[in-house]
Amino acid sequence: MAEPEKEAHGFVGAAADAFLRRRIHRQRMRTAGLRALREVVSQADLMRMDFDDAAEVFGRAAPWMTSYDAEVARTRRRRGQTRVPCLSVVMLVVGTRGDVQPFVVIGTRLARKNHRVRLATHAEFRPMVESAGLEFYPLAGDPRELVEYMIRTGGRLVPTRLDHIVEDVPRKRAVIGEILESTWRACTEQDPDDPAAKPFSAEWIIANPPSYGHIHCAEALDVPLHMVFTMPWTATSAFPHPMTRVPAGEHRPVRNFLSYGVANALMWGGVADVVNGFRENSLGLSSIDLAQGPSLLEDAEVPLTYLFPESVVPRPPDWGPHIDLTNFVFLDKGQTFEPPPELEAFLAAGKPPIYVGFGSTVVPDPAALTRTVFQALANAGARGIVSRGWGDVGHEAPPPHVHVIDDTPHDWLFPRCSVVCHHGGAGTTAAGLRAGLPTVVVPFFGDQFFWGQIVADAGAGPPCLPASDLTAEKLAEAFTACMASEIRGNARTLGRRIRAKDGADMTVASLYRQLPLRAMRCARDPGHLATVYCDPCRLRLCQSCYHDTHDGHRSHPYRYVDWSIRPVRKVSRELRDFVADAVGAVRAGLGEILPLGAPRRSGVVVGTRERGEKTARGVVWKAGRPEPSQPPG
Repeated sequence: MAEPEKEAHGFVGAAADAFLRRRIHRQRMRTAGLRALREVVSQADLMRMDFDDAAEVFGRAAPWMTSYDAEVARTRRRRGQTRVPCLSVVMLVVGTRGDVQPFVVIGTRLARKNHRVRLATHAEFRPMVESAGLEFYPLAGDPRELVEYMIRTGGRLVPTRLDHIVEDVPRKRAVIGEILESTWRACTEQDPDDPAAKPFSAEWIIANPPSYGHIHCAEALDVPLHMVFTMPWTATSAFPHPMTRVPAGEHRPVRNFLSYGVANALMWGGVADVVNGFRENSLGLSSIDLAQGPSLLEDAEVPLTYLFPESVVPRPPDWGPHIDLTNFVFLDKGQTFEPPPELEAFLAAGKPPIYVGFGSTVVPDPAALTRTVFQALANAGARGIVSRGWGDVGHEAPPPHVHVIDDTPHDWLFPRCSVVCHHGGAGTTAAGLRAGLPTVVVPFFGDQFFWGQIVADAGAGPPCLPASDLTAEKLAEAFTACMASEIRGNARTLGRRIRAKDGADMTVASLYRQLPLRAMRCARDPGHLATVYCDPCRLRLCQSCYHDTHDGHRSHPYRYVDWSIRPVRKVSRELRDFVADAVGAVRAGLGEILPLGAPRRSGVVVGTRERGEKTARGVVWKAGRPEPSQPPG
């Protein structure tokens, strides 16, 4: 009988066994969670999830999660990488200005390292992107329309009102289809609005999750993918999915973990046919089913960098080494900002004011919210600066103790304020905390509630005040609470910690560390990207080395990552026992779990291998498909 260690290495190695164990754990937790779900109820602009306490998962989950945490702790973190070939990078970003701004900064840092960087996002952000010296490509979708949809539906994963289902859902599905198509063009085509634009073919995709097309485009191109996001999107027992609400009580860590699988399944269920249509008709890929679709990113352990520090959101122990926490990233404009004379005069006329602004949130009733804010400032005896934002707050004539402003750089304004009050967007939350200011969060939908809770847990502000329940009296009490010495001290301490580290540099280091450089580099010149596979020499080569020393040899196009999912033919005994336990727990068959095998990331040759032909170790072959544009050279 073979020893477990030898048997494991006879499969694909201990690392692959460990990868599958982690993957199967997440699969069985998702399956068990869906079976334990009693109901999903719309509550306070979030989705409340109620689970059956008598469900089998709550009796078995504790040892499962203990084992999973230990497995994650044993997983090695990749070392930092410095010598990275010059790459054509596309950054796919869907969202508001606050979502796009960090990518402008990160993209600029990558461009300084001689990468060709294209930032693909909504057309209205073209001036901001191009003024930073980056290439631009327009993605579909209007960010204001997306925010209005979230406001109308309360930010719910599944709309509950009939008029929303009839009117809004079909339009949202159509927009998602348009966004998907535009992500593929962003990876493969010239800028349609720039006649002088050069041909483009992505060699590395960096994206935020709402861009949808990320992993599907990466699979079609066989290139690395790295996700970057401003809010938690990875299953953990530390806190629930930011778009959900999980009741307190027994089994809270298990409920937290399960909320991610349920939320992902709900989101996937509404767009599965749209995504599969994109895969089949535009990319030439096979469709994916309900077991795979909601969890593609997580099960493939796609590298993910979160743009918040551990000093604000402590790193959960069940997040693996493919996940990094860096720091907030800011697109500062304060040094070149020329304030209007009226603003300078108001600031000089009295004590530092309270800032109130709701950023890119489209407010349902701007006039009512304006009156509430003005009255709350009066009740608190405070001066205020109110930002109009997308919600057009402050449209009425302000009282003497209030000054209304348009878009003003936070890095210039916040150091001149005493308190910040806002909607809880990740970017505005970050700016207020960096300034060391007490914060009042008035969330409208989605992750804004999460950031309100984070601020309160850090002691940097009072509990958040949901916009749906906001009154002038409650807001005035929150303003007064922010004057307490304990809250002000906590905010100052947090601000010092955030200012101590450069989030953009940390993020670039994280991006570099997760690249599969061993498979990407030319075998002859590691400073260049391998794009050609020389068949007789069994070498991956850059264009220059191929033409200089291998010209005339039989060759095929070479890429470096294969994200497609293949069934596993053999498993070690240890892994088979693990699978058996999962099967017994969720009443699933091996056929449901084994297709979740690890994607092969050692490089892929695009072409047709001749019968009996030998291949370099670690290289896999894939049927060729037409290149979308000129091959990288």
